[in-house]
Amino acid sequence: MPRAKFKTLTEQMFYTLLCLKDECYGMDILDKVPSMTNRRVNIGSGTLYTLLEQFLEENMIKETKVEGRKRSYIITEKGKEMLDNEYSRLLAQINDYKKAFGEEG
Repeated sequence: MPRAKFKTLTEQMFYTLLCLKDECYGMDILDKVPSMTNRRVNIGSGTLYTLLEQFLEENMIKETKVEGRKRSYIITEKGKEMLDNEYSRLLAQINDYKKAFGEEG
C-alpha cells in the first residue's frame, strides 16, 4: 500500500521544512541540509524543487520573495504542524526502541 501523501515525512521533506523555519532560497536549502546533518542527508536539486512545489500546493510553505529565477520561502503554520507531528512520531519510535531493549524512556 502506498504511503499517504505527507502522513509521514521522508528525511528530505523533514529537513527541507526544518530549513524553512527561517526564510531562505532553494539553493540555501541545498547547502544547509548536508551541513546540518553532517553530510548524512543530501537533497538533489530536482527533488528539492519538486518538494517545494508540493509544499506550496499544500500550503505548508509560502513564497516570500522572487528575484528573477531566485525564490525564497518560509514555513507556514500548517507546515510547522506537519513538522511537529513528524517529530512526535520519531520520538515515539525512539521510545518504542528503548522499551524493546529494556532502556528507560
